[in-house]
Amino acid sequence: MSSEQPVNAQSTLTEQDLLHWIETQCDHLQAQAKVLVDDYWRQMKSQRQKHNKSESGRIGVRIRCRENQRAFSIEWYRMATLRQNGQTKPIAQYLKKGRGYRYPLGNLLKGEPAWEAELVEELETEFAHIRQQLDRLGKIRDAVQRYRKGLEPNTNPPAE
Repeated sequence: MSSEQPVNAQSTLTEQDLLHWIETQCDHLQAQAKVLVDDYWRQMKSQRQKHNKSESGRIGVRIRCRENQRAFSIEWYRMATLRQNGQTKPIAQYLKKGRGYRYPLGNLLKGEPAWEAELVEELETEFAHIRQQLDRLGKIRDAVQRYRKGLEPNTNPPAE
């Protein structure tokens, strides 16, 4: 008699295993987004050195980490300056993404240098894909957590 398990034996996947997998995937997406954001700033710096100040580009991007659920967002902003007490201070005017996974880039890129518009459009396509994957993972996580709550003893019966 063999002590090995049959080849077709099922493995047990727990809710915790699934939640851990989701966290790992979110971490992977965040690392991917960070590489893209860092590359954007590297290219931005390189292009600014090649062009005069009027064609230096004013669009910025960042990753904003959320405090819970390992969530993050990828946000575009316009860099501007503010004069205050005779001094010039840099400010960021964050742009609204709106519905969906993509930022509406039409108005944002009007008046920006062609090299910058091309770079932003290229990266926004990749960022939209990351946002979509992140949203789907969040929905799976939420469904697993709702399922888990449904398994807990409950004194209040579900509403019908």
